[in-house]
Amino acid sequence: MVKKQIGLYLFTLLYVVDIGFIGVGIVASIVASYRPGATLTDDIFSTFFWTANIFFGIQSIAYILNFRRSKTFYPITKENSLNISLRDKVAVLVPIYNEDPEMVRTNLMAILNASDDIGKVYVLDDSTDGSAEQNKQLCDRLNIPYIHRTNRHGYKAGALNDVLKQIPEEYVAVMDIDQMPSPDFLRETIPLLDRDPSLALVQVPQYYSNLDTGVLANVANGQQFIFYEILTEGKSVVGNMFSCGTNVVYRKKALESVGYFDEGNLVEDIATSVNMISKGWKTLYYNNKLVFGRAPVTMEGYVNQQYRWASGSLALIPRIFKNIIFSKKFSIAAKIDWVASGLWYLYGWFYLIFLISPILAALGIRVLSINLTTYIIAWVPYTVLNLGTFIVTHLDKKASLKTVYYNMAANVVIFPVSIMATLGVLFKKRKPFKTARTGGKLPWYRFWPQLTIMAGLIFSIFVLVRSGNWYGYVTAFWAVFQLLLILPVFWLNRSPKQSMIDAQAFTVVR
Repeated sequence: MVKKQIGLYLFTLLYVVDIGFIGVGIVASIVASYRPGATLTDDIFSTFFWTANIFFGIQSIAYILNFRRSKTFYPITKENSLNISLRDKVAVLVPIYNEDPEMVRTNLMAILNASDDIGKVYVLDDSTDGSAEQNKQLCDRLNIPYIHRTNRHGYKAGALNDVLKQIPEEYVAVMDIDQMPSPDFLRETIPLLDRDPSLALVQVPQYYSNLDTGVLANVANGQQFIFYEILTEGKSVVGNMFSCGTNVVYRKKALESVGYFDEGNLVEDIATSVNMISKGWKTLYYNNKLVFGRAPVTMEGYVNQQYRWASGSLALIPRIFKNIIFSKKFSIAAKIDWVASGLWYLYGWFYLIFLISPILAALGIRVLSINLTTYIIAWVPYTVLNLGTFIVTHLDKKASLKTVYYNMAANVVIFPVSIMATLGVLFKKRKPFKTARTGGKLPWYRFWPQLTIMAGLIFSIFVLVRSGNWYGYVTAFWAVFQLLLILPVFWLNRSPKQSMIDAQAFTVVR
């Protein structure tokens, strides 16, 4: 145990020192900008480059703090939470919007089974595609209360609120229809709320069960891994865990204290969590495999999902700063975590800076205005430690190297989504709501940013290798590295295979 603690402290110290290398690089670049031969263009792009490093430096600090909390304190939280009791005071709300009737039937049966003798299931159907009648007939057969709205005010949050104001249950579980809970879901989460009256919610992880559909589902799963296995455990230790919208149980009193679910934001789960945490409510992440869901299987559905998450999260930045960052009630560590979470979906702009840096170098514009010695002292340790830490922490959590690669590649591949979401928030353009299970392959012209970047990187590799100097060779290496991260776009935009979970179990022979 002592060795483990020493290792974690040493790990954290190295990471803090690593962040200091960013400062060394910035100072060196500023000094270099005043030397003869430095151009205004070089200085401008160098400023952008180091701004990107500061952004990822903040993300890195939050990441390592969460990892350390996850390894040091979270097991205690989980250990103390394994008490099972029954309580008939739970409403299980199941929102539906234009979903496949067969999936609705299968998953609703699983949800009903998990709620048996513990909770009362309510189906909230906002469907507009003609499936509402089938859903109603199913609910009638299963004796499940069915609510269908024709006025979709507030979208999912509005549907939840309309029912919340009428039901008597003390606790409220929200379960999206693409999720399949185990029978122990409520039996293990409700006791946690029973035991601690200050808890507003208990969130459990989501694991994808349709990874056999193709590469896209595995990439989405890679993104889930870092969140549900590292970040959320650390967030839970300091009470920063926010609701993920499904597989979560709320205390109704906590929702009432903030006016129920926030209907003004696309990510009502995070927005409502910020409101509750600002009011002093605690939150808990319970890392146990109790629910299995479906990953996006089409690129259109995946982009819709990522855009919705990005735009909703970015719109929350002012509220996060006002209610948490500028508040005296929260610790420095908690504020660092919220800054990282709040700003994360700006990542597309900063990945773009890294992606075009080799191309700019090939065109004669240097974003690193430093000599070889400074590069070795400042940039190399920062980069090696960052990448090494990311890989080691994933392996420590039992991730495969393939998962690590998918995680690194995912955000690079969809960097334009982050940029478009930022512009959408700035200019207040709201897209119609679409689920992650809609759409199909996207036309290839929609990937012109990625394809243009790839062509530019290939061009820069040839030019930089022929330059004959250390800067060209090193930059060409990073061009190859980034090319490998963006290449999966060719495997993601494909028609999915049918998952075994959707295949017929039996074939009728006539």
